[in-house]
Amino acid sequence: MISIGTVTAITLVMVVIYRLVNIIPPEGASKDAQIIALFEDASCMTCHVKNGEMPFYSGMPVLSGMIRKDTKAGYRLFDMGETLDKMRKGDAVNEISLAKIEMATLIDNSMPPARFYLAHWGSSITPVKQKIIRDWLLRQREDLISGNISDEKSKFEPVRPLPSSLPTNERKSSLGKKLFYDASLSADNSVSCASCHNPELGGVDNKQYSEGVNKRIGAMNTPTVFNACLNMAQSWDGSSAGLAEHLGNHLVSPVIMANESLKDIVERLRRDSDLNDSFKKVFDDGITVATITEAITEFEKTLLTPNCRFDKYLKGFDSEINEEELLGYELFKSNKCATCHAGATFGGRSFEILGMYRDYFEERGWDVTKDDLGRFNITADENDRHRFKTPCLRNVALTKPYFHDGSRIALPDAVKAMSIYQTNRRITDEEAQAIAAFLETLTGDRPATD
Repeated sequence: MISIGTVTAITLVMVVIYRLVNIIPPEGASKDAQIIALFEDASCMTCHVKNGEMPFYSGMPVLSGMIRKDTKAGYRLFDMGETLDKMRKGDAVNEISLAKIEMATLIDNSMPPARFYLAHWGSSITPVKQKIIRDWLLRQREDLISGNISDEKSKFEPVRPLPSSLPTNERKSSLGKKLFYDASLSADNSVSCASCHNPELGGVDNKQYSEGVNKRIGAMNTPTVFNACLNMAQSWDGSSAGLAEHLGNHLVSPVIMANESLKDIVERLRRDSDLNDSFKKVFDDGITVATITEAITEFEKTLLTPNCRFDKYLKGFDSEINEEELLGYELFKSNKCATCHAGATFGGRSFEILGMYRDYFEERGWDVTKDDLGRFNITADENDRHRFKTPCLRNVALTKPYFHDGSRIALPDAVKAMSIYQTNRRITDEEAQAIAAFLETLTGDRPATD
């Protein structure tokens, strides 16, 4: 029988070892240097960067399969590569990365997983390390807020209000607005930008798939144009880095506006003498591909929807939302919705796998199409199969149907599906309704397009 003294001695040795391997970053270092050292010491990069350094025992027959599975799942869930690069440069970190780090290390304490830190004692996130992470997160969010929130209780939420406006050139924007509603941009003068992105309908057309030239049907649901200028990229698969590129792609898409070339559009618009004169007053080069896309892009920068009820709540006006809506927001956070739908846009800032915990496409009920492959079509990276840009949830109550395939009509149904496929949680009908009620508070002021 082991004596009490022996047990005590073993316990003391383990405590000493535990304290030695859980290295605390030096206090004199900058917050960014501390947090980088902390993540490196915790071996986060083993699973959360591409081709991370594997532990020495990863080649052992019994463990190798499990380790490969875990590292693949970790990388699919969160690639920290860009985040680490920004931290090393002292740049602001993406709100989605902040939200994911906060959830995993400070809220549900899911990282690192128990079986990982049992083998790597130094990887555990101790209370002291949590304080370092919390301080760093608060400073990052304070920098992002830039005075947009004065209410202390809301200052460090994962979401924040929209700016009321962005700097724009009024003359270019006015010209872009005219083009936005002009069907002569399409090959047969039947489709304008507003045909699919109707400002009266929340910047969409409320159809599962939009109709282009000759009533050709698209293959993906139309995202809203409202606040799109704040997205990290355009289109579900991120095929366009910015609005101008996105517009150019749509102008020559055989399904949407069906022009043979961008040159055809320029020649057609130049035949309009009034439009020609308008362009020459604004652009020295007159009508060109570049000036067409610049004008429309400038107009789209005015399509912001600030001052929703939840924005006002964040600014300190508590009476703007009721108890059910506030409960919905708390559920929105506790069920990890805010780890992908964070920041001022409540989304549009990351690419995420659809069906992280269950096979969405197998259970959907119809065959997988090329468009269902998502970002994989752009990168050919297997890690991007079924990965899509997260939609902005502002005005989501107006933009049904939902998902890239338009497969959900009712907002509570979409909420329940996301909970199952993205967080592996089954929420009740009442919880889904509360989250949907909160999402309805995100409907903001309609842009002045009249």
